[in-house]
Amino acid sequence: MAGCISGQDKSSPPLGFGSTEHEDDVTFLGSGRRGYEPSSLEDRRQQLLEEKRRVEMKTLESTFRSLNVLNESEQIGNATAEELTRQREQLENADCKLDQISSSLKTSQRHIRGIKSWFGGIKNYFSNSNKPETTPIKSSASTSSDVDADKEQPLPRRSKLAEVLENRMEPPRDPVHPTERFRSNACLESKDVDELLDRNLDMMGDSLSRLKMLGLSLQDELGQQNELVDRITSKSENVDCKMSTQNKDMNRILKK
Repeated sequence: MAGCISGQDKSSPPLGFGSTEHEDDVTFLGSGRRGYEPSSLEDRRQQLLEEKRRVEMKTLESTFRSLNVLNESEQIGNATAEELTRQREQLENADCKLDQISSSLKTSQRHIRGIKSWFGGIKNYFSNSNKPETTPIKSSASTSSDVDADKEQPLPRRSKLAEVLENRMEPPRDPVHPTERFRSNACLESKDVDELLDRNLDMMGDSLSRLKMLGLSLQDELGQQNELVDRITSKSENVDCKMSTQNKDMNRILKK
C-alpha cells in the first residue's frame, strides 16, 4: 500500500482540485459579477435622463418659490404704501385745519385788541386823561410780529411714493403653474425647461427692481411725513399759546 502511495504521480493535482471543478468556480463567480453591472448603455442613458429631469424639476420649483416670495413682498409693500398715502392725507388735512385755526385766532386777536382799545378810550374819557393812546401802536407792532410768526412754511415736495403707486404694475400670473405642465407632459424637452427658467429669472429681476424702487419711495415718504409731523407739532403749540393768551385777555377785559 505504501508502494501505491509512493507510486502516485506527484505532478497530478489533489483530489477535488481538478481543472474541471476550478473552471466551473470561475465561471460561477464571473456570472455573479456580471449580474450587478448595467444591462445596457440604454439603461444608463435613461438613468441620466431621469436624474437630469429631477434636477430640472427642483430648479423650476425653486424659482417659482422665489417668485411667490417676491410677489408676496410686493403685495405687502404696496399695502404699506397705500396706508402711508392715506396717513399723509390725514396729516395734510390736520396741517390745513391748523392753518385755518391760526387764521381765525389772528382775526379774534384783532377784535380783542379793538375791545381793549375801546375800553381804554372810555376809561380815559371819564378820567380826563390826556395821555396819548399807545395801544394801537402796540397792536400794529404785535400784529406785524404775529404775521411773521405765522408765516406758512412751504409744503413738502410731491412724494415719490404716489408716483410709484400710480405707475405700479401687477406681477404677471400664469393661470396654470408651469411645473404642473412639466409633470403632466413627459415629452417636455430641455429647451422648454430652459425657456421657463429664463422667464422666471427675468421676472425675478423685474420684481427685485420694483421692490428696490418701492423701498426707496417708502423711505422718502417716511422722511417727508416726519417733517410734516414736526410742522404740525410746532403749529399746534403756537395755536395753543395763542388761545391761552386770548383767554387771559378776555378775562382781564371782563374783570374791568
